Amino acid sequence: MLKVFCLRWLVLGVFFISSLLIGLKTTREFFFFFAYFLFSATVVSLVWLLLVYFTASLQLSRKMISRITEDERLEVTAQVRSSSFLPIFNFTLEDNFSCSQPNQEKKSFFVSYLESKSTCEIKYDYLCSKRGEYKAGPFVVYFFDPLNLFFFRRVYHVYSGVVVYPKIFRIEKFPPLTKSVLPWFGIETARSSGDDDEFYGVREYKEGESVKKIHWISSARKNKLIVKQFQLQSFFGTTIVFNLEKARNIGEGKESVAEYIIKIAASVAHYLTERGVSIELLAHIGEIVHLPFNKGQEHLESILRILAVAQAESRVSFSEAFEEFTRYIPNDSSLIAVISDQDYTDLPRMVSLYSRGISLIPLIVVSDTFLPAADKKKVARQTKIKISNLVNMQAKFFLQGDNLSEVFI
Repeated sequence: MLKVFCLRWLVLGVFFISSLLIGLKTTREFFFFFAYFLFSATVVSLVWLLLVYFTASLQLSRKMISRITEDERLEVTAQVRSSSFLPIFNFTLEDNFSCSQPNQEKKSFFVSYLESKSTCEIKYDYLCSKRGEYKAGPFVVYFFDPLNLFFFRRVYHVYSGVVVYPKIFRIEKFPPLTKSVLPWFGIETARSSGDDDEFYGVREYKEGESVKKIHWISSARKNKLIVKQFQLQSFFGTTIVFNLEKARNIGEGKESVAEYIIKIAASVAHYLTERGVSIELLAHIGEIVHLPFNKGQEHLESILRILAVAQAESRVSFSEAFEEFTRYIPNDSSLIAVISDQDYTDLPRMVSLYSRGISLIPLIVVSDTFLPAADKKKVARQTKIKISNLVNMQAKFFLQGDNLSEVFI
């Protein structure tokens, strides 16, 4: 904006000096004619701008969704409404959004004319290239005089929030979830008599049962006490755990251990939600985060919101974090540990949870593959041998640059 303004004054200066040189070669009247003309036009333009300064009244608003996924485009509609009694000429609207790439954080739009008491809409978009929680705004409006020689600036503190979720990859085939040794998918149903869940049927009364359970219509029909039978639903959940340790976050930007852990956790949570599995989230991101068991899209949204803002700020090891995690993990459930291979020595401890009916699915990010010039295949092979020698179990391994969907095929 400043460069354009200076260029206009440079052009005006060149025009003035040229008229002076022409006047010296011809007559002074020629020079004075141009000088008076420019002076008069400048004064009129400046007076108009001063009038706009005291009378211009704009109301600005912004329409956009509040949630989006990484690497998607956020569509924005800015609405500019004039409530002044004079039309407004030549103003530039500028919007700011830190989520976008550095050279695209500002969007500027020139409006040549806006009628009094009228509204205009400007549509644009931003590429949200990085997960996180962001705020769009403020609006900045530059008002110019008719000759575009002078301007003044006004800031409109209109803000809009947006959460950019981590990108989710498709999982075709996930390791079977197990409760002790049998596969399960979130719900086990057992018949019992109680006050749990939904009505299942009726049966004969047993001594000691509450009279509240008596089904009086059936009792009168059969001439003996009949009680209601209910369906007991036990929700066996899956716990997702991870630790974003700052000291072990190898790599930069999106190609870092922490970003891969977050992307894997988000994709697994999405996969399990689609299959009706109850999920618990346990993480250390500088502080412990615990989302208790729940199901459905709303619970997934809560998980993704946490993953959107999570950063590798933990200063404790996975072992120390897991010490706190264990008291939240219920018996007869599945544990999905999204970890770095640097934490592989903690696997035997997690496997020991089998005694509580807790099965383990380790999803391991091979950290050394994020080092420059690393031989990824060699590093991956060594890591798999090291872990298989430690514990006899199947694990999924993720290398830097992998197509993460193919790991689950």
